[in-house]
Amino acid sequence: MTNKKLCDKLRTLRENNGFKQMEIAKILNCSRSTYTYYETGKTTPSISVLKLLAKIYNVSLMELLMDESEAGQLRDSSRSDSFDHIKYIYDLSADERLLVGIFRSATPEEQEEILQSANDICGLKK
Repeated sequence: MTNKKLCDKLRTLRENNGFKQMEIAKILNCSRSTYTYYETGKTTPSISVLKLLAKIYNVSLMELLMDESEAGQLRDSSRSDSFDHIKYIYDLSADERLLVGIFRSATPEEQEEILQSANDICGLKK
């Protein structure tokens, strides 16, 4: 995939998921200008950043890095489209989207801690 296609895909995924550049930058712990550079192709994200972005957007790293025609060939036939899940995130507020992004970018251990903290705050038992 060319850098131009990657930056277009990053912008499309962000917009389709209802995130603002600042929200993604906050999740990635970088400045908005750094993230903007990824979307404009001025700089290319590191592999670790790409892995986080794939988690945030709920796509595989392969889907993120491949163009749509290549990704379509690899996609499981039981899965109709890599963007089917996106419509659900539109219903979330900015804070909820940020929380989802943070959760998706966390390690499994951190996700467990986040869930436990949320359960503790809400008085729920696991």
